Amino acid sequence: MARGLIGTIELMVAVVLAARVTLLGVDNVARGQTAVGAVFLGLAVALLVIEWVAPSPTDIPGAIAGRARNALPGGQSPDRDDD
Repeated sequence: MARGLIGTIELMVAVVLAARVTLLGVDNVARGQTAVGAVFLGLAVALLVIEWVAPSPTDIPGAIAGRARNALPGGQSPDRDDD
């Protein structure tokens, strides 16, 4: 999956935020509060996974248009081969 400049910047912001949450989780684990630390570590992982997997708002109109095109009779995408 290729990312443009804006997508790369969004990912880097998510990495910085996740790094801060990860440090908070590690600090809590080191202090003996393993449950709270595990929650923060899980939140950091979830933040990165959601950023990587979730579509951006600019991808949604294209996906809707593609589904509408495929729903119409004879509206298969041009890169599809039926041979």
